[in-house]
Amino acid sequence: MFIVAKALLYLCFSILIGAFILYSLPKPSSPVIRITKKWLLILIALVPVFGIGELLRLTLYLGEDFGYWLTFQNIVFSFEVGKGWLFLTGISVLLFFMVLFNEIKEERFFAGLSLVLLTGMAVSVGYASHAASLSQLGIIAHSLHFVAVTAWSGILLVTGFFSSGKNPGQSFYTWFTPFALICLLTVIGAGLWLMSYIVPEYVNGYMLDYGQALLIKHILLFIVVFYSLINGVWLKKKLKEGNSTFPLLKWIKAEGIVLFLVFAATAVMSQQTPPHNVAETLKMEKPSQLFSFVTGMNPGANPNLGIDLSLMSFVWLFMGVILLIGVFIGIKRKIGFLPAFAGSILAACSLYLAVMSSLSL
Repeated sequence: MFIVAKALLYLCFSILIGAFILYSLPKPSSPVIRITKKWLLILIALVPVFGIGELLRLTLYLGEDFGYWLTFQNIVFSFEVGKGWLFLTGISVLLFFMVLFNEIKEERFFAGLSLVLLTGMAVSVGYASHAASLSQLGIIAHSLHFVAVTAWSGILLVTGFFSSGKNPGQSFYTWFTPFALICLLTVIGAGLWLMSYIVPEYVNGYMLDYGQALLIKHILLFIVVFYSLINGVWLKKKLKEGNSTFPLLKWIKAEGIVLFLVFAATAVMSQQTPPHNVAETLKMEKPSQLFSFVTGMNPGANPNLGIDLSLMSFVWLFMGVILLIGVFIGIKRKIGFLPAFAGSILAACSLYLAVMSSLSL
């Protein structure tokens, strides 16, 4: 339940930041967005609702001995996660009334001001993060990572699912392609920064649920980059050539959906123990069931995973590459959405198995 709440928090935030970015742009540079004020207000109201999930999880974990209501109050006013949620809720209230009393769709100034408030909400999420508890700079790393991935995915989701149904024009790709590249570089840079705090033993972390979710997240990001190259390079070229009949929105949706799956993996990570020291963590927790099932390995008392490339790992890698090539050929031939999307997910599974089959103890 808490994993679902966290994923929905990311989704609400993404749609909001994507909509406000598009509303803040000159109309020729933005597709026509069809999100009513009512739905914007509902999404804003849901942000603190879904954001309270971590507080409830801690309350259920700590409140059995001291009483749940007293524990909840203590968490809200004494823990960083509670203070972050209060900050998030306060800014959500300000944003709610700003959208309620102004025409955000028509007034670019208020759309830009809404982005400032959303940035403050992102900082509140970073303040309550695990990285912030480890280092004062952790809040910056987490906030940058959060804003970059939600802004990137938000524009894709809003354009793909809430636009007028027409292909974006050349003016959209003129700014969005470099914007997506900046977001990607920020996600990678901030992600490596976060990993230096949270996952110093990256490969060993595969033995834990947190490490498994992180690996899946990274593979899905690779698939996102694959779709970004199709949307930002190849389809953009088609648009320049005057091929306005090509179904661009379909593949923008696909990129946005894969990014949402990245959110889902991140939500799973938020509910797991970060592997600062894998050997010590394994003394308190069992190894990941997924890791044990796929590899058949038992970490033992002194686990130390290594990379040992095998024939099977190359076979899985080759299958993943072939599947991605097949997806690209299918897109060129205007294949249906579901077969192409299924092919990209199967490619992600093959890449995952390529990594797992190359591990050795």
